[in-house]
Amino acid sequence: MQTEQDLEKLVHAYTAPLLRYCTAMLGSEADAQDAVQTTFVKAWLRRNSLRGDGQDNERAWLYRIAYRTALDMLRTAKRAEQRQPSQPPEPDPGISEELRAALNTLDPLDRALVLERVLDGMDYAALAKIHRRPESYLRTRYHRAKRRLAELLEKEGIRHDP
Repeated sequence: MQTEQDLEKLVHAYTAPLLRYCTAMLGSEADAQDAVQTTFVKAWLRRNSLRGDGQDNERAWLYRIAYRTALDMLRTAKRAEQRQPSQPPEPDPGISEELRAALNTLDPLDRALVLERVLDGMDYAALAKIHRRPESYLRTRYHRAKRRLAELLEKEGIRHDP
């Protein structure tokens, strides 16, 4: 990405999927909008760090920035929550309350892996680029997270597909 036109193309192509991803990660569409905007600002500022050409590299690069941004926001929110009484998160029309509650019990990496695999259909090669970890490690983490999520939902009496 070298020009503002390149940035516009990325914004147009990735705003909706990143917004969905960040909303699921953060539990709030307003926070997700901030995260996506911050992601694109960081992408522009770090445009020279994008290596290689191709849509897969751009996608992994943007999702890595979005993941790190969401993690930072979660850490900040956790620190603020420790100082204030908690407020219920905004409802997400695409994720039930039970599923959101179960997702929120997962470690942020596990939650991200579930969201990236399920919502965005990413393969393990893409996840490896985003999280800079071996595919085999991420595959194991994903399957454990999925199993944990299924157990939590089963306790709530919610049927799930394996």
